[in-house]
Amino acid sequence: MVDISKRPAAPWHLWAIAAASVVWNGVGVWQWYQKVTGAAAYWSALTMEQVAYLRGAPMWTDVAFGVAVWCGLLGALMLLLRRKLAFNAFVAGLIAMLAHAVYVLALSNGREVIGAGGVAFTLVVTLIFVIQIAYAHWARRKGLIR
Repeated sequence: MVDISKRPAAPWHLWAIAAASVVWNGVGVWQWYQKVTGAAAYWSALTMEQVAYLRGAPMWTDVAFGVAVWCGLLGALMLLLRRKLAFNAFVAGLIAMLAHAVYVLALSNGREVIGAGGVAFTLVVTLIFVIQIAYAHWARRKGLIR
């Protein structure tokens, strides 16, 4: 059993980053859920070219996107619960996100379909995963998460 009396108090930034990560990754899960369930609000916001692109993409890209967002949410929840597995979940999410990004940005015409804004957003999501990984690693080294 872990003696929590030896764990340092959580600084405010741990709670702020964990809460922001839960919200951020929760939005990703919600987007993935809308996509895979065929929510009209999700699909109606896209152009016909984007709909055709997404519906024609291989299933593994949906799986990779799902793994990325669910691992991101799991990592955020683990960070909130001060568990060191947050690091592992964020790394798994990044790997899945990179697999999805490789398809969109390199193996298909995704760059043309999603445009510069979509490419930038893909890079932002990747950067946020890297930041979450770095923070979880730092927090683990400092003993803030165990």
